Amino acid sequence: MRANIEDSYGELAPAAARLLRLLGLHPGGGVGPGAAAALADVPESRARELLDVLAARGLVTETGGRFRLPDPVRAFARERAHLEDAEADRETALRRVLDHHLAAGGGELEGAGTALLERERWTEAAGVLEEKLRRAERDGDRHEILLLRHDLARALIRAGDAGRAIELLGPLPDEFAALPVPDQAARAGALEDLGEAYLRAGRPVAATNFFGQALEIHRGESAVERQADIFVRLAAAARDRGDKAAETAALDRAAELYESVLSPKAAELAERRAAR
Repeated sequence: MRANIEDSYGELAPAAARLLRLLGLHPGGGVGPGAAAALADVPESRARELLDVLAARGLVTETGGRFRLPDPVRAFARERAHLEDAEADRETALRRVLDHHLAAGGGELEGAGTALLERERWTEAAGVLEEKLRRAERDGDRHEILLLRHDLARALIRAGDAGRAIELLGPLPDEFAALPVPDQAARAGALEDLGEAYLRAGRPVAATNFFGQALEIHRGESAVERQADIFVRLAAAARDRGDKAAETAALDRAAELYESVLSPKAAELAERRAAR
């Protein structure tokens, strides 16, 4: 699968390739042409043209006017962004899209919430997402509601309310699997964050179980960087259990996986381990 993504990426014109990389940085589950235009700093009509190019090559999918990257494409795009785009350019793009979401108001509250999450503004994100969830529960579709519950739980975890996050996340893996078109990527994400919530609640054994379930999904999707992310979390759970050998083994495996896809996280992990 990765070879096909690389081939498709290599055939893109520079503007389309840049938009794909920036889409990989966007924290939300999907973007409209307006958000894509803000990311790339181009007119909305041009963003729509570029999105259509990406869709024609199977690099994004469109549902209801919103464009999403399949999980392996998102991991690849994020990787290429860190390799090809300067940190200042990445930060500026994320700032533009956050401003877009906040200025757009009601129709873009989901995007605003996830953009606030990316900027680590947890309490603000929770407030925005609470409002968006209330609106969706009145007239939104089931998939949208589940995604918003997940994003709200993510904000609550980081804001220190692991208990409420666990309540929101608990049913989500099964609910994502039970959709008419099951969303395996979202199911894996819910399992990851459920593990994180249990870890922060001081229950590393339960966290390890949920991380393991997410890992199996990422293996099935050939999402190598996401697998490495899980091993980092498994290492944290092992540390909390007092299992030094398991912690070291998990970090070793994470490093191998990051290096296999040339992820910038390989260097970050090496620095963290050296500082221990």
